[in-house]
Amino acid sequence: MGQDRSRRTTVDRRTVIRGALGLAAAGGVLGLSACGGDDGSDTVPTPTATTGSVASPTTTPAIVSTPLAAYQDPERWRGRTLTVASPGGAYQAAQETAFILPFQEATGARITVEVVDVGRITQQVDRGETVWDLCCIPTENVIQLGRDGYLTPIDYAVVDSTALFEDMRMAIAMQHGVIVDLYSTTIAYAAAASEVPESWTDFWDVSRFGGLRTLRRSPVGTLEFALLADGVAVEDLYPLDADRAFAALERIYPSVITWYEDAQLPVQYVLGGQVGLSSAWNVRIDAADVEGQVRAQWNGGMLSGDSWVVPMGARNADLAMDFINYSTRSVPQANFCNILPFGPVNARALEFIAPDRIGRCPTSDALRPVQFLENWNYWTDEREGLTERFEAFLTQGRPDATPIATPVPLQ
Repeated sequence: MGQDRSRRTTVDRRTVIRGALGLAAAGGVLGLSACGGDDGSDTVPTPTATTGSVASPTTTPAIVSTPLAAYQDPERWRGRTLTVASPGGAYQAAQETAFILPFQEATGARITVEVVDVGRITQQVDRGETVWDLCCIPTENVIQLGRDGYLTPIDYAVVDSTALFEDMRMAIAMQHGVIVDLYSTTIAYAAAASEVPESWTDFWDVSRFGGLRTLRRSPVGTLEFALLADGVAVEDLYPLDADRAFAALERIYPSVITWYEDAQLPVQYVLGGQVGLSSAWNVRIDAADVEGQVRAQWNGGMLSGDSWVVPMGARNADLAMDFINYSTRSVPQANFCNILPFGPVNARALEFIAPDRIGRCPTSDALRPVQFLENWNYWTDEREGLTERFEAFLTQGRPDATPIATPVPLQ
């Protein structure tokens, strides 16, 4: 077997504390959770105040610490090791706090953690040397990887999908993956702005809101927002009317100072006053370094997510399925979303989101209905062709296309 050179650690309390240092920089909180309440039990979990470092200048999110009724057997997976690969950084540290350490303590499993790379999933499977048992990847990759034979079908006899949002369950619980968190691409505007945009139609109105804009250099989301700006109803978005979307983009093109690829740029442009409005991820708007200075307009926001997948040939697929089930229960979900500003996929988790966070939670009862889910089936089929068309739209025959490659410097 080939040597695996990615970062590997065994998760223990020292790992979680070390990872929490990264959370502080990203607006997170250090909180050690025991195993939280079971969706199927009569026990009501009790939120408890954390005693660790507080990254927010105002409040400390509650960490729920009541044991899961179905996960109180430290011999359940004793002697077994699960290798988990996820994105790293503050995100991975939050997973360690909310999912990995509690699962390890509750079941006796030993968990090692590495940094994921989608390309290495395919390499491992192709070589017959599957090292990773469980991976957390962008949901946009799940369907194609499943079609190409790189993923093990999810065992829904183990993973209970009944607690997931009923209105989104079919999208969350896929054949080859289970979404574990959701985030949103929204309209970002300065908190000090004299007027608040209400929709993508307002975003396209360059006579208002400072005139200049920035949008992501990707057809995903950008085409949907163009159609919403042009009057298409959310329920009629898919399949996308690409001709209509590109016509709408043509109208706003002269006012877009850059088509960003770095997710930090749009918020910085709003902060610097270089644009009046931008599209931006809610998790960036909610980061500690810009807290209170930039706000999100959620109307017409696009919900995207990250998913657990089990590579084909994983040696501990049974253990991986049990971990997926655990991490999508209400309390582990709430604990993750109390650390980082993602939305849970478990409906009951909303009961345990800290009060100061629920208003910024992408899947809260108030915000979920005004947004739409990215259609991963559609984009799996259409991404290649529409990306080529989008790139041609940005560059071909446009002498004024330099802002794409040369962002306006921040002040």
